[in-house]
Amino acid sequence: MMKPSLGSSRFPRLALLIALISLSGAAASGCGHTAGQAPETQEEGQEAAQDSFDTEAEVIAKEDAELSGGLTAHTVPEREVVDGKVRSYFTGEWIDEELGTQRPLAVMLNNTSAALPMSGVSNASVIYECPVEGRITRWMGIFEDWRDLERIGSVRSCRLYYLHFAQEFDAVYAHFGQASYAKEALNSGEFDVLSGATKGIDDPAAAMYGRISRPGRATEHTLYAFPDGIEKDIERKGFDMEMPADYPGKFRFAQTGEPAEYEGYPEATVLKPGGNGGRNGFGGVKAVFEYNPADRKYYRSTYGSPHVDELTGEQVAVTNVIFQFCDGNVLDAKDYLHFASQSQGNRCTVFTNGKRIEGYWSNPGELGTPACYYDKNDQEITLNTGTTFICIIWNDYAEDVVIE
Repeated sequence: MMKPSLGSSRFPRLALLIALISLSGAAASGCGHTAGQAPETQEEGQEAAQDSFDTEAEVIAKEDAELSGGLTAHTVPEREVVDGKVRSYFTGEWIDEELGTQRPLAVMLNNTSAALPMSGVSNASVIYECPVEGRITRWMGIFEDWRDLERIGSVRSCRLYYLHFAQEFDAVYAHFGQASYAKEALNSGEFDVLSGATKGIDDPAAAMYGRISRPGRATEHTLYAFPDGIEKDIERKGFDMEMPADYPGKFRFAQTGEPAEYEGYPEATVLKPGGNGGRNGFGGVKAVFEYNPADRKYYRSTYGSPHVDELTGEQVAVTNVIFQFCDGNVLDAKDYLHFASQSQGNRCTVFTNGKRIEGYWSNPGELGTPACYYDKNDQEITLNTGTTFICIIWNDYAEDVVIE
């Protein structure tokens, strides 16, 4: 299957409808408030009421209104090839040209305490963490370099907003299971997806997923993606793995040897997206990033312990952390959530080199246009080269965030 160009419509109408839910109005269970605690072991793909959606015409009208208006232009320096290497779109690091021109893989990762430690997450170029039902979080890793890993996982199910965020990287999206709200988009043919063999999914991936028996672990925490099988499923499905020549990029990185220091900006060395037990999901997993000035990295802890990659035995550490504040909504009585992946001016806070930069994020255009990050002077924020961790923070619970 040929992937659509960046100028084409990537999303079927139902996906547009769900993505642009009237987030300021009341949902079936009340906007911004827990409607029920859905356990993590709940059967994936369970049907849920959808009678709170606006009509298609209303959604498209809102889309046009919300995306009409001036926005700061995002510009990316022209990519150069130097000694067979290019700068990664996603880390800013110099990597082999062959790798740097390949589309990445976006993999859903299990972040429940019973499933940790994860495998392979240290190889992710970008990591997303978003709340899900039950007010816990799930991760999605954007992997450029995955082919030599022993395994990636454990792998869990899709929520529609993760699929939307993955499109900002032109990524092939891998998951096992899904909420009912994502089924039509996953089966639409508009996306390159590697779906697990679950009910309601057309043409599932047949080779890449397998289970590893783990004493004391429930079955849903034992599924992994294996690179040899990933290659086979990509080849069978006929995905075009070349990055499009017109890919606009998402991040602006500091020049090699010229780190972004941000002198004069306030220091921030302990980051708690859920505070000390907030209601937005991050508090439930006790998410903490601690800055180490020796290597200029932020070290992640989860559930009160270092968040370790099982394959390396090392704590997950990243160069940049972004708190991306989003409008969110409760979709039904089972507490399924949705977050808007587009904005003209929702706030963000960027952390790099131990400093805190306040600003906003914007992504003008159709769904899938990369969101970019700007300071209060409308200048695009420069990141330091390396892995970036993006926490999607629900606007309704912004007060939960603690920065020290």
